[in-house]
Amino acid sequence: MSRHISRKRGQRDERTTILLVTNGGKTEKSYLEALKRKVPRDSGLSVQIRPEDGKEPETILRNLERERSDLSGYDEIWIIVDHDGRDRQDFLAKCEKRGMIGVVSVPCFEVWLIAHYEQVRLYREQADAQRHYRQLTELKGRDAKGLPDNFPFDRVAEAAKRCCLTGKPLPAVNAQGPSPSTTMPHLLRRLGLLPES
Repeated sequence: MSRHISRKRGQRDERTTILLVTNGGKTEKSYLEALKRKVPRDSGLSVQIRPEDGKEPETILRNLERERSDLSGYDEIWIIVDHDGRDRQDFLAKCEKRGMIGVVSVPCFEVWLIAHYEQVRLYREQADAQRHYRQLTELKGRDAKGLPDNFPFDRVAEAAKRCCLTGKPLPAVNAQGPSPSTTMPHLLRRLGLLPES
């Protein structure tokens, strides 16, 4: 008499797929790739990164709109950009209208990186924040747009508190804060890398 052995087929858990798009060619891309590796496997999240090196935020939005059907595989789209001395309120409003989330660092992404080391300062312009970051990391030349091997990723909770001037609140999702500030903590919370506040 033959015995029938039944096996349960492996069930795949539903995962939320998040697309992270950035116009930063080196620094932001390196940081986001490191974040992706830190997302816990049991988080139910699948993170993909798409660099759009040097493109204006509005151009990124237009390109994503053209690809709308190709984006159906993504549950969430986050677009990470610098302020670059330009008001990004219109860009953020368009993100919200399209169901996307815009993350703006004012004056630049280095504000978020600096906050991993210490409290941010008032920067007159982007070059001041970038200079401060280079001083903290001692990176020089071509490496200055990257992350040091010993970057303190374990200090994201402190960075979330130090990424705005003392006494200034974290800007809301899809909002542009004053200089210096960034809404990166919202992304880290979404990825499960920062506790809810």
